[in-house]
Amino acid sequence: MVSHELKAPLGAILGYLGVLKDRSVAEKPAVYDDIIERSLIRLHGMRKLIKDLLDLTSIESGQKKREMVPLDVLEIARQAVETVRPEAAEHKIVLDLHGTSPVGMTADRDEMEIILNNLLTNAIKYNREGGRVEIAIESKDGNVMVRVADTGIGMTPEETGRLFTEFVRIRNEKTRNILGSGLGLSIVKKIALLYGGDISVSSQPDVGSTFTVLLPQSHQTDAA
Repeated sequence: MVSHELKAPLGAILGYLGVLKDRSVAEKPAVYDDIIERSLIRLHGMRKLIKDLLDLTSIESGQKKREMVPLDVLEIARQAVETVRPEAAEHKIVLDLHGTSPVGMTADRDEMEIILNNLLTNAIKYNREGGRVEIAIESKDGNVMVRVADTGIGMTPEETGRLFTEFVRIRNEKTRNILGSGLGLSIVKKIALLYGGDISVSSQPDVGSTFTVLLPQSHQTDAA
């Protein structure tokens, strides 16, 4: 899977560079702009795959040095929202973060950022033009609850049942032009399990999806 996900875009980029080198297209700026844009899209996809692979490897190997410190998860969510805001603006997607009071827990900051960034990126990627993303961060029954809901393309029950497996991407007519590594949600689940938590999803085709991560506010760091 990794070989295919890296070789296919590399082959496309090499092809585009060959076209540019040979000057085999008309001298029209729009044509060259399209070639460059297509190459950049594939390069961004490859960079995301490599980052996800590094995250996955560090988690599964147990060699990542985890810095467990008191954190405000709501503040991390605010920063994650600002990070993805330009991408959302391109598609006129509204981001709405709920919560005013700090939501504290002891956690590794990098891991919390990975969870929030993956959920928000997916909510934008699989949304519709002019859609909405609702983010809620709150304390509930001794857990930190992270909930991200979108108004996107949604999924069938069969599709949601396969979501959290490595390299699984939902492939259909609506998603065929959406790039992704197929690792993001499996990484989120692995991190949630490290804390004794979990992730769940509810979805409806053409309505949207809601992802909920529950993380115990007090957990055994040594066990994790």
